[in-house]
Amino acid sequence: MRRLTREHVIYAFARGQAPAITIESGDDIVVETLDSYNGCFNEGCTIEEYLRVRPNMSLNPATGPVAIRDLQPGDGLNVTITDIRLADKGYVAVVPGIGVLGDGPLIPHVARFDVRPDGLWYADRIRLPLRPNLGTIGVAPSTGTISTLAPGYHGGNLDCNDITTGTVIHFPVYVEAGLLALGDVHASMGFGEVYSGVNINADVTVRVERVPGAGWERIWFETETNLMIPGIAATVEDAIREAVAGMTSLLQHTLDVSFTEAVALTGAACDIRSGQTSQFGVDVSVYAVMPKAVLEGSGAAARNA
Repeated sequence: MRRLTREHVIYAFARGQAPAITIESGDDIVVETLDSYNGCFNEGCTIEEYLRVRPNMSLNPATGPVAIRDLQPGDGLNVTITDIRLADKGYVAVVPGIGVLGDGPLIPHVARFDVRPDGLWYADRIRLPLRPNLGTIGVAPSTGTISTLAPGYHGGNLDCNDITTGTVIHFPVYVEAGLLALGDVHASMGFGEVYSGVNINADVTVRVERVPGAGWERIWFETETNLMIPGIAATVEDAIREAVAGMTSLLQHTLDVSFTEAVALTGAACDIRSGQTSQFGVDVSVYAVMPKAVLEGSGAAARNA
């Protein structure tokens, strides 16, 4: 199995980047990821040192880019997460001015968490469940440069708990070879990420598959039980509208129903889950979630939609 080490990182998605590795459709690859602090706390950095260097530090590294041979604009790219192997320690750097309660009386602090077989431990006395997720995964956009800190329809900083082992992410392909990159793993994170999840180094195993001529316009993904489509906008209201519009379009295509019927189906069974909040200087992301059971076995058809 091929392996890409965490020395090969980018901080923005863009066409024209030199690939760190080239693989074939159908290949599995282990991608070593670096936590969003560039591993500085693993190297013994204190919160005071972190705050001093943070203004000039690039954050949220993604390992890549990974080129997929023969992948062309207009194709689709299916990426299946088959394993997330966490490092032993993860971190949350509490910085005043960030997060939902960033204007409160916060004292700078680095919270250190230990990964153990029975859960995620803080200060040897508080145990949380392990909920590994992949915060950032994306392909190069058709034009421009998009920071790895930002979400978009190319992927990017999606910060959704459902992007975990077993999830299949479906990308539109905008540039030759796709230029996939991923990182920002969390050992645990709340939906909405009201502050920060537990940032941690990890080894992520993915399988890539070309879908010739898929023609998808936006990223979407599926878990064992659900289909999910993001909505990304400056406000929660607009993000919800974008997500529901995307799901409605998918239902029309998959089930051969009218727009009106698809709207009725979303009202009957579509949930909205919070992704990235607007507390970090980027757009809001939410997710429209439709159970596959409602689609009466159409999940397989949707893969080729």
